[in-house]
Amino acid sequence: MRASRTIYYLVESDEFAVPVGDHQASLMDYTALLFSGVYRDETQVSSAGLESGRQQLSQRPAHTLLQPVSSSDGSPMWSAIVYGKTAGTATTIKLREEHPIHRTHYKEQLVKALHYHAVPPGGPYSWETDIGSGRSGYFLTGGVGISALWRITRIQSDALNRQVLTFAPVQLSPTLAIPLFDHVAPELQPFLKQHFEGFQKAIVHNASFDAIDRANNIAEGILKHCLKSVGVPSPRSLSERLEKARDLLERKAQGFPMTYYGYNLAQLIRQLHARLHENQGKTVRPEVGLNLTVTVSELLVDVGLGKY
Repeated sequence: MRASRTIYYLVESDEFAVPVGDHQASLMDYTALLFSGVYRDETQVSSAGLESGRQQLSQRPAHTLLQPVSSSDGSPMWSAIVYGKTAGTATTIKLREEHPIHRTHYKEQLVKALHYHAVPPGGPYSWETDIGSGRSGYFLTGGVGISALWRITRIQSDALNRQVLTFAPVQLSPTLAIPLFDHVAPELQPFLKQHFEGFQKAIVHNASFDAIDRANNIAEGILKHCLKSVGVPSPRSLSERLEKARDLLERKAQGFPMTYYGYNLAQLIRQLHARLHENQGKTVRPEVGLNLTVTVSELLVDVGLGKY
């Protein structure tokens, strides 16, 4: 397949074609890869933002296509040319089909097609604006779970003035639980959702200190929910809420949703948060904060506010 700045989407057959001459096109080689892509900025790296992106990925035809090209970075990095769908309705093109034996013979048929054009560098694209401002940019390319995400690490252009993006995988821990906040009191739901999404962003951006702060806020919200479920008022601090929880566990209070396992997980978060902020002359290694994905997930599942 020759290099091109245009790709055609064939409306009726759901296939792709490339130009081969004046107003002619042929089907794209079956070995060529094309991925649908949806851009997500920093504020959209959340459960809601990624779910919205996955819904966009399921739409046909896609708004943006990524065509992988060779990359000097090596696995797991990869590079791709970006194609954007042009506005307007489908137009008619001549699709050329070669004879299976006699390659010099072919037939043509008129088909309806939508046009995709290679994105040039320097255009008004959100990812260029974000990265130029020092913010991170991401493409969602499909898959399942909240880890199906790629961070843009480099923006280049090739000899045909096509924009080429290089991506690095973003892996949220596969153990990160799916939150279930529907059973939480309405006044507490926004707090837990805000800090859970903030926790996810901190993990994505390798912001370990922010991850510890967010985990501590999540633990506070969980303890408030647990205490409220048995009619016990919540003290102000996480430490005081944990004292109440321990008392309920020792008395084997009926209906209290937290176990000793969850209690110890919350204590671990509290102690790590205290170590981070108290003037003890000690440091917290980044990987310790980023590994809180397991702790937060297990705590959510223990009290019935999360599932894997």
